[in-house]
Amino acid sequence: MKKLLLVLILPLAIAGCGKNGNPPTQEEIDEGIEVVEDMLQETSGDYKVRGSCNTIDDKSHCVDYIGSFWTEQQMELNCGSEGTFSKNTCPYSTNGGCQTGGKTITEVVIWSYDHGGQPISGEEAQYEAMACNVNPLGTWVTPDQIFLDN
Repeated sequence: MKKLLLVLILPLAIAGCGKNGNPPTQEEIDEGIEVVEDMLQETSGDYKVRGSCNTIDDKSHCVDYIGSFWTEQQMELNCGSEGTFSKNTCPYSTNGGCQTGGKTITEVVIWSYDHGGQPISGEEAQYEAMACNVNPLGTWVTPDQIFLDN
């Protein structure tokens, strides 16, 4: 999960640092914005899960990799030793999940489960949803919203 956040935040961090530790110039800021805009561009109608990282047994979460950025190598590296990488989707979640980068090249959904190593109760899922929705790139979703409304 930490690697995923790094991938999503890295362009913003680069855009915020000028050369030699000085504040960034307008040109550097514009270049950083272009990088982020390119990452957030919509994908064509291809909306299939490319793979997943299952950590349900330990952490009661599973990540579906959807955006075109996620090659098999990228997904395996992101999943690392934290979970089990698969080319299949995560199991159905009754809790829902946090979609970040919706319909962009870096889109993922981090599903929450009421079973596994650290079960997420209904009340806890509400807190996860609130935390997700505070993120400007995040939206709490259900599987039906993701896979039936496209």
